[in-house]
Amino acid sequence: MIEIIPAILTNSYEELEETVRLIEPHTSRAHLDVADGVFVPNETIRGYSELELITTDLKFDAHLMVRKPLDWLFHWNLENVDRFIVHIESENIAAVIKELRSMGKNVGLTLNPNTSVSNIEPFVGLVDFIQFMTVNPGFQGGDFLDYVVGKMRSFRKKYPKVIIAVDGGINPTTAKSVIEAGADILVSGSFVLKSGNVSQAIEELKKISENTIADKSAS
Repeated sequence: MIEIIPAILTNSYEELEETVRLIEPHTSRAHLDVADGVFVPNETIRGYSELELITTDLKFDAHLMVRKPLDWLFHWNLENVDRFIVHIESENIAAVIKELRSMGKNVGLTLNPNTSVSNIEPFVGLVDFIQFMTVNPGFQGGDFLDYVVGKMRSFRKKYPKVIIAVDGGINPTTAKSVIEAGADILVSGSFVLKSGNVSQAIEELKKISENTIADKSAS
């Protein structure tokens, strides 16, 4: 079963709450992008302070696009934020993973499109999943970078049991290609949130996922 997770990237509390209300009838989990304006050029809400004010049954993945994630973690001990995604390109990764484990959180490690997969390999056994960025991080709506699919396919062959997430430019066409390459989790922002019909967009991605898995099994 492929997991479909809507992504939220915003610089205002009002938009965050509006988006949470929009998606919560249709999903149990959301992916919240948090950017510091240093690691990536864009700056978003802090995330932790805004989520404290919102009552929702949603669980959250916090995607920390920040230079020094260790400095952020003490703010983030929120019960409904149970998974964190940190960048291999950021600082003190081993210490970040250790701290998140001590907080009882699940951990995903992500890499930017141009980062070598060899950079994450020492940490593969220490995290719950690996996330491939298929756009350059920081903004929603970036162009899907096809060459990352080949990197995913090679990674899947080497690590057949590791959970793979994909974030960036995910729509019905790109979803098919990343699932064929081995993706287990699809993070989709623009396609879902700008569709005009969140439920229909998520169902379309689910149908593509089911059909692609069926085709892979039959081949």
